[in-house]
Amino acid sequence: MRLGLLLTLLFLFVMPATAAYKWIAPDGSVSFSDHPPHPDAEKVPLPATQTFTPAPIKPQNSTAKPEAEAEKKIALYSSVTISSPVHDATIRDNTGNITVTVAVDPELLIKQGHKITIELDGAVVATTTSGQATLSNVDRGSHTLRATIVDANDTALTSSNASTFHLHRASARH
Repeated sequence: MRLGLLLTLLFLFVMPATAAYKWIAPDGSVSFSDHPPHPDAEKVPLPATQTFTPAPIKPQNSTAKPEAEAEKKIALYSSVTISSPVHDATIRDNTGNITVTVAVDPELLIKQGHKITIELDGAVVATTTSGQATLSNVDRGSHTLRATIVDANDTALTSSNASTFHLHRASARH
């Protein structure tokens, strides 16, 4: 009985209707309908049907200059890799000097202002156009390197995969 009432109420809310009628049977059960099937049916006012009109989608205007678009098409790099130190390498250097070598294919577009930034543990520590940089006084432990090619406006164009190395520095205990 309650299930029937629940389903009737559910359909009342799900199905759009212009009018609803309610009546009570002699056994006390309440019924609803969208047309008056019983002479004692009472008209139930319904709220207006909810509608939603989304805002129109505005086309995005391109603010890029044709020269910038041409540069982006030219500046496609198929690969940027850290070739030294190799991933997961263990380096023993008491001064903490690490030479990083980055391979770029095709060749870095230096005339367009492109350069390579080298990040150590998420912070930029060197910038180069030669593909090589020496990091000085790096702390002992495990570190992550990443090389990113940036344009003249320092906008990242592409990056290498992260590469991890482990630096061992001997210490003297007194």
